[in-house]
Amino acid sequence: MKQIVLLGLLVSSFVGCTKYNAVDTGLAQKKFPGNMYEYLHSDSYNWDSLLMFIDYLGLEEYFTGKKAGYEEITFFGPTNHSIRRKIYDKFTWSPTWQKVYVYHSVKEFIEGEGEEYCRQLILSHIVKGKYEVKDIPRGTDDDEESGVVFTSASGTKFRVYSFQEPYEKTPKAGPVVLYVRGGKSMNNKIDVASTDIEPTNGIVHSLAYAFTLGQF
Repeated sequence: MKQIVLLGLLVSSFVGCTKYNAVDTGLAQKKFPGNMYEYLHSDSYNWDSLLMFIDYLGLEEYFTGKKAGYEEITFFGPTNHSIRRKIYDKFTWSPTWQKVYVYHSVKEFIEGEGEEYCRQLILSHIVKGKYEVKDIPRGTDDDEESGVVFTSASGTKFRVYSFQEPYEKTPKAGPVVLYVRGGKSMNNKIDVASTDIEPTNGIVHSLAYAFTLGQF
């Protein structure tokens, strides 16, 4: 009986630790043995729609390290959820009050909105150089001078700051996370869900699923 109780406690302890690491941190540096383009291909659940943009618009060289001046990049990546939300943002109402979507695929969206517009959407998430979480200064949402302001490959600017979350009731004892302030007046607050993914030619910070493409 004692053995069963001890085993139960051990399993409970292991599960608790695993849950904390998966939900609260997500920050451990994850090296990928290939370039960023290859990394995106390795995770279809998150990046399939992005790859359709990249391939259709001929942006591969930014992600393979072959683009002059962008041999190493940091990519604040919009996942499939973010891209689908943008694609299905435009709709009309049928006579029976059902949504009729204007676009049904990435290809339709690009052809409808224009290649240059869509190219800028993707390039706005790319900055030159490698920036891990440890390279981003601490900041807060309301302090516009905190963190660091990046200029993207499209020429737009956005602010990124790191913040150490509390753990239980202890301030600054939890994981260090990233937040982005983007948009024309940097008034869109964007959560970064997963950080420091490291292909051979840069760093990927994956944006939260609630982000909608275009908020940069």
